[in-house]
Amino acid sequence: MSKKVFILCGELSAEQYAAEIVPELTKQGCEVFALGDNLLKNAGANVVLDYKSLSVVGLTEVIEHYSDLKKAFNFLVKKIKELKPDILVCIDFPDFNIRIAKKVKKYVGKLVYFIPPQVWAWRLYRAKFISNLFDKVIVLFPFEKPLYENAEYYGHPLTKMISLSLNENDFLNKYSLKKDRKRILLLPGSRKKEVNSLTPYISGFSGLISRKHKDIDFLFIPSTSLERDVINLFKAEFTKQTGKQLFEIEPEDKYEAIKYSNVAVGSSGTVSLECGLLNTPMAALYKLSNLTYFFGLCVVRSDFITIPNIVLEEEIFAELVNFGLTPENIMDYVEKVLYNPEFSEALNKKLENLKSMLHKENTIENIAKGIIE
Repeated sequence: MSKKVFILCGELSAEQYAAEIVPELTKQGCEVFALGDNLLKNAGANVVLDYKSLSVVGLTEVIEHYSDLKKAFNFLVKKIKELKPDILVCIDFPDFNIRIAKKVKKYVGKLVYFIPPQVWAWRLYRAKFISNLFDKVIVLFPFEKPLYENAEYYGHPLTKMISLSLNENDFLNKYSLKKDRKRILLLPGSRKKEVNSLTPYISGFSGLISRKHKDIDFLFIPSTSLERDVINLFKAEFTKQTGKQLFEIEPEDKYEAIKYSNVAVGSSGTVSLECGLLNTPMAALYKLSNLTYFFGLCVVRSDFITIPNIVLEEEIFAELVNFGLTPENIMDYVEKVLYNPEFSEALNKKLENLKSMLHKENTIENIAKGIIE
């Protein structure tokens, strides 16, 4: 008799990991249900609810979307109780997922937390609580394993997920890009509110640097989770500030765009680790509500925010947050990467260590096995 697995993904980055694991689960005869979107549908999961209305960041954003979150919460609890899955897998999105796990614990066989909350950054006391609530915790980074009593580390899935289909010449030809020009990759985010809040800073920076340097092309990868009107507003603001062409890259060429760009600028998250593993320096931007920002200052224990900086224990990527987030500060970092060879070479040497620190054999297969076991 096949096992029923229910996966909870609250946003795109979690879904990307889940979409890699679902085929391995179905190979083992599992029937998979999920909170997710098209990636999980295409991977073979039965998606019972779309997560788009749940993707919020920060205290004020949660308050604004409270009614949507509550409605989704009640629906998912009811669905899980009906299905009685053998395994419930929570991926990231901690405040929402932990509440659901507590509510349905007696209706499921086993609880697994894949990508638990960043207790090493703040609220360390939650590690013991999570170890007690969940039967297994699967972590992304080796330094997380000692924090939980029942944690497993199989390596980071991104070291397996990242692959290139085009060489540099083929990529440049596909998008009519010239080899002798610098390339800046713009990554404004995967949520509407995030993109809208970062657009003035990214477009302002783009205007500044394009007026000073004439040898730059700008690339842009729109997130698949964004509505087209949000993408068009971003592009319109960029054009208004720069008067230049913005080369829009197709989602399937995302890793090529990162690899063959000199530097990336945009919202942090999973993409910052993707940039790190592909040896592309990044200016990581954070624009939070003032309440979220000052609350973070009081409670966050980590010296850094982006994963490459945390793993390498050094500020390799610029981290520009709220009052430090200005077009001028973005430009200062990007200019050093583009026009200071000693600076950029030093960054690249340090980034080369990142993949070796996170790589393990058969990561995806072993995560799926770990879930089933």
